[in-house]
Amino acid sequence: MKLVQTMLALALAGAMGSAAAVGPGDLGNLTGLTVNIGNSFTAGATFNDEYIFDIMPESATVGTAVTINLDIPQFDGQEFAIKDFAVAFKDSLNNIIVSDFQTSLTDYTLSVFANLPAALDYKFVVSGNVIGTLGGSYGGVLQAVPVPEAKTYAMMFAGLGLVGLTVLRRRQA
Repeated sequence: MKLVQTMLALALAGAMGSAAAVGPGDLGNLTGLTVNIGNSFTAGATFNDEYIFDIMPESATVGTAVTINLDIPQFDGQEFAIKDFAVAFKDSLNNIIVSDFQTSLTDYTLSVFANLPAALDYKFVVSGNVIGTLGGSYGGVLQAVPVPEAKTYAMMFAGLGLVGLTVLRRRQA
């Protein structure tokens, strides 16, 4: 029975690493989109995956990556694991805008957030060293939501002010 559970766990971990996720590369304009990302690696690999994207117009952008760690007690070592796991937003000149990194082997989830101005060739970089005896995987999400312009807020407050004046005049009449 334990062997069946072990095999099911391995199959699930493999499926999670490849479930409809986009691999590294150019994603185009990310504004208004949510993209599932992910990749799987063989044991001993070192990786530095770059997801390149544009922001048009300014957007609140979030990037999250989760390692898929799996340790089966019947086997020596940890079967799926990544150490030195890190994520970062970089600009087109490779300057780090914001980053997050693994603080321990049990730190599975990393995320970064930034209000990114309109520009081309931003990068979401996921990196690490695979230490699992059978390999390692990560999955995650990139999302960019447009930030309303200042004139949008001004119009909203002007509209609320007019509604308030109308209510005040009706109460006085």
